Amino acid sequence: MPSRKKAMGKAKKAAKEEAAAATQAKAGTNNDHQSPTRPTLTSRGVDNVLRGIESMKPCITHGFRLELLPTMRICGVFIDAFTEAYRISLQMESNVITALNAASAVCNKPMFGPVWNDVAKMEYVMAYYVTKGVKYILDEGRDDMAHNFAVFANYFEQTIGVANKTQPEVIPAKLAELLNGDMNTLVKYFRQHIPCNCLDEKYKEVKSITKLGFCCYSECPIPNRTVERKKMLYCTQCRVANYCSRECQVAHWPDHKDGCLKYMEKKAKLPI
Repeated sequence: MPSRKKAMGKAKKAAKEEAAAATQAKAGTNNDHQSPTRPTLTSRGVDNVLRGIESMKPCITHGFRLELLPTMRICGVFIDAFTEAYRISLQMESNVITALNAASAVCNKPMFGPVWNDVAKMEYVMAYYVTKGVKYILDEGRDDMAHNFAVFANYFEQTIGVANKTQPEVIPAKLAELLNGDMNTLVKYFRQHIPCNCLDEKYKEVKSITKLGFCCYSECPIPNRTVERKKMLYCTQCRVANYCSRECQVAHWPDHKDGCLKYMEKKAKLPI
């Protein structure tokens, strides 16, 4: 049994350490009150990202590397600005491609140069949208929002492809399929872009759903311009424009022709 003197010594030491910790915590609190962080655009953007990520437990972040966020602060601001600009544009113009281009134009500022010009940061932005999309499917059952975040993620995935010279330009048809498509296509896209198995069970539920494609002809008579994907026709030159029928393909050719030729010219310049 320890002596009374030794026990008293341990108690005093513990009390001293506890008092020191309390003093340090109090000092930290006082410092926070003396020099509060001003709610700048940067801090607001990062806070929004953090709030979204913190609610993604228990599967942490579905691959999103939260520990890198302090070194990617500009990405938080960018995500905030891009998402809001897209939302505002979509209210005025129902075309998702137009809304994405408008959001890109809004974010085409010198302050966002470090994001557009750095593939690692672009991948970080894409990973955030993927993770949020997974959350909408699993935690909230918000499939409508999941479709939108799949579009965001794929837009930046394709933009990265253009930067890396693996594709000539962003292909709208891919975005349209994610926005207007079926749950099979949506869940499969997210499942292929996360390192965890969180969507495995969900994919088993939806993999039997017929995959739908989106007709590129704006005057397509079919409701929502969607048709079973395996029955679709594709432009034999660019192979990225798809149609529900021969009639729609022929009718769209006058508008598609110039874009198709430009796409092929860009593709020819890519490294093999």
